[in-house]
Amino acid sequence: MSILEINKVSKQYRNQRGIRQIDLSLKKGDVYGLLGPNGSGKTTLLKTITGLIRADEGTVALFGQRIDEVGGVALQRVGCMIESADFYDFISAYQHLKLVANFYPSISDKQIFDVLELVGLQGVAKERIKHFSTGMKQKLALAAAILPEPELIILDEPTNGLDIEGIVLFREVVRRLSEEKGMTFILSSHMIHELEQLCNRVGIIYGGALIQEGSVSDLLQDGLTLEHYYIEQLRMAKEA
Repeated sequence: MSILEINKVSKQYRNQRGIRQIDLSLKKGDVYGLLGPNGSGKTTLLKTITGLIRADEGTVALFGQRIDEVGGVALQRVGCMIESADFYDFISAYQHLKLVANFYPSISDKQIFDVLELVGLQGVAKERIKHFSTGMKQKLALAAAILPEPELIILDEPTNGLDIEGIVLFREVVRRLSEEKGMTFILSSHMIHELEQLCNRVGIIYGGALIQEGSVSDLLQDGLTLEHYYIEQLRMAKEA
């Protein structure tokens, strides 16, 4: 089943940065890693997928429906965490997810507490967010993204602020949701080691273009690590 189809998508800003002629396809259950230097276009691409910004040209289709034609209908099946999440500091983690639940039909309190347990926040469900560390806020943002059990989850630098235990927990959450519920993920991260362990496919963006894309098993041959492969691809792109 096609979850996401991106065809010749370009978006250029006044500073000449952005993305150009991106083609990308995701199937159900894919865990896709998006790699690239700062300013290469990763977040622009993710915002284009979610409709937060409009592409200058090209098309984005979710679940077989173009988002410029159906808009929020398709996006109801998508969860996302892009850039830094904003919270009302004076409410609790539970209250925040309760607000999120208002946008979706039939999300119960049990589902809210289940997802808080899944991300390791069950012990602070009633604590005000203003007392949370950066890592705890990151976990809460992840909880909000997965609360409605979306078919596609888009996460931009999801391990920022997490300690080692939090990173291991994040990895377990992604694997569990992918394997048990068939959820599809697209992850943008500088944590190459984590992407190598988690992802079945990766793409490398440089200068706004997707310069390399494929399955991890095909790309990593002759004992290469994803880090070595990534650095070599950037070197060749810079020399071209």
